[in-house]
Amino acid sequence: MEKLWSAVTQRLEPYVPGEQPQDRQYIKLNTNENPYPPSPRALEAIHAAAGDGLRLYPDPEALKLRRAIAQRHGLGIEEVFAGNGSDEVLALAFQAFFDPSRTLLFPDITYSFYPVFCGLFGIPYREVP
Repeated sequence: MEKLWSAVTQRLEPYVPGEQPQDRQYIKLNTNENPYPPSPRALEAIHAAAGDGLRLYPDPEALKLRRAIAQRHGLGIEEVFAGNGSDEVLALAFQAFFDPSRTLLFPDITYSFYPVFCGLFGIPYREVP
């Protein structure tokens, strides 16, 4: 099976997640966990929005969301980008803005996926203390 993987994938070091305590005694701030449940109003809004439309494929351009964000912040809709989570947005940013012919610098204490994205997209990098 491994022979089917691309050369880039074969060179990648697997991601090793941090400690995952099972006792729920700790709040993991590094994974954006929240010790509080959602408010009843938020649950009502989710329930109201979770109607028949959830079975349909979402708008791939997220026009309603982008329009609302643009209006809220006084921007043009073309200035708002939406993606499927931060990893997708970061991957697209790496592809759009960083070049394999130039070394990317980032702090040594940073998001652990920066080196992964550099490996995926063939971007040399240097961690700066």
